[in-house]
Amino acid sequence: MQETGNAEPEELPDLRDVKVRGRTLRTWVIGATVVLLAISAAFGGLKKAADQTPQVAAGTPIDAGRFEVTIERVVVVPDLKPLYTPDPGGTLIAVVTKLKLTDDTGVRPGDDGNGLIRLIGVPGIKDTDAPLGTTNLRDQTADPVLTPEYAEEVAYVWKLPKATKPPAEVKLTVQGYEHVDDSILDHHEKWNPDKLAAESTVPVKVVK
Repeated sequence: MQETGNAEPEELPDLRDVKVRGRTLRTWVIGATVVLLAISAAFGGLKKAADQTPQVAAGTPIDAGRFEVTIERVVVVPDLKPLYTPDPGGTLIAVVTKLKLTDDTGVRPGDDGNGLIRLIGVPGIKDTDAPLGTTNLRDQTADPVLTPEYAEEVAYVWKLPKATKPPAEVKLTVQGYEHVDDSILDHHEKWNPDKLAAESTVPVKVVK
C-alpha cells in the first residue's frame, strides 16, 4: 500500500560529511588549504608577491605619480663641462630619462629632493646618494624647470670616482609619489614619497 504524505521528509546529510573518493569534503578542503599555504610560503607569501616592485625595461613609461618617467639609456662620459665636472681621474655617469610632469605646477627635477632616480649597487656610489645634478638635453640647462604635461629629456648625473671601472649595466629605481592636500584652508598641493614605482636594469654605454 502506498504511503500517504504524512511521512517525515528524509534529512539531507551535512555537505561537510559527504564523502568523495572515500574522504569527506571537509578533509579535501583542509588538504587543499594546506597545499596553498605551503606554495604561498615557498614564494614569499601572497602579499609579498603582490607588493614586489615592478621590473620595467628601458623605453617603458613608468607612472611615478608626480612624474611619468621613461628610462632611455645610461652613459658614462669624461665630463659635462661647463655644467658638471668629475673629480680628478674620475668620470660621470648619467641616466637619461624622458620626464613628463603630471602636476599642474612647473617644478625643477631637483624639487623632489633628487630622489626620483637612484642607482643601486654601482661601485663608488652609495645606493642613497643623490645625483650631482640634472640637465636637459635640449639646451643643456642645469636643473631645468619642467612644464606641466610637456615631456623633456632630462639626465640625472653622478660622479664615478677615480679608477672606477664603468659597469656593464646598472640597476636603478624610480621613486613613486602620492598626492596629498597639505592644507584644508588653501588646498596647497603636496607630493609625498610613496612606494617605489619601478626598478630597471639598463646597459651602460661608455663615451670616450
